[in-house]
Amino acid sequence: MRVVLTGAAGGIGRRVARRLVEQGHTVVGIDRRAVVLDGVETHVLDLTDGEAVRDLLAGQPVDALVTAAGWYEVSAIEECSPETFRRHLESNLVAVHTVVHAVLPTLRRRQGRVVVVGSSTGSVALPFHGAYSTAKAGLHGYTDSLRREVEPRGVDVTLVEPGPTRTGLNESAARGADDDGAYAETHERFRGYSPQSVTPEQVAASVLTAATADSPRARYRVGGRARWLPRLAAVVPTRLFDRIVRAGLPGGLLGRLVDR
Repeated sequence: MRVVLTGAAGGIGRRVARRLVEQGHTVVGIDRRAVVLDGVETHVLDLTDGEAVRDLLAGQPVDALVTAAGWYEVSAIEECSPETFRRHLESNLVAVHTVVHAVLPTLRRRQGRVVVVGSSTGSVALPFHGAYSTAKAGLHGYTDSLRREVEPRGVDVTLVEPGPTRTGLNESAARGADDDGAYAETHERFRGYSPQSVTPEQVAASVLTAATADSPRARYRVGGRARWLPRLAAVVPTRLFDRIVRAGLPGGLLGRLVDR
């Protein structure tokens, strides 16, 4: 199987690439950062550049697409500029469509599949993650619509939603937070924030299952937090659930008890 993998330089992408190669698959890795991966053909590319993506993938045989690229900054919505908000959407949502759009005709011909790595914040939005949660929630609608369009044509579409994972993404997200704004004290709590409810290896295992199983599920929620928080939201009054979510952030009671 020939797999195109975006976000190949990331903590999850590297592990997915390695496991695919170990199973004998051919991997084409794409990232905006240069990376060397044994047995992987790598390319440095801005995934929001549709023309560059099309030029790279034109005519290539592709059996599966795995999108694992992502980026975010911790910020209150009030202090998130429209430009930064737009960057979150471009990096986490539009970049997925850019690559899907380029390879979908090939995937239809080859009866392939699409695996999108999202986040549990797409199911349960977190305070101070508003732009990121918005983009990841958008992947719900995107993958559901895509699946309902292309599954009758032989293409499987899966969304993988992991809970907090130590890949370096969370640890760097607070570096650009506003130190002087109305939410500076809260932003400071995120300095060095390094939660982990699931390991990168667990996420990679679920992605590999979605990419290679004969009948993959439409959604894989990886880790306890990713599974129980959406269920809790369905049965607990909204304002009580909001308090529970806030308590899970740095400095909150649940934040001191879970994901550490």
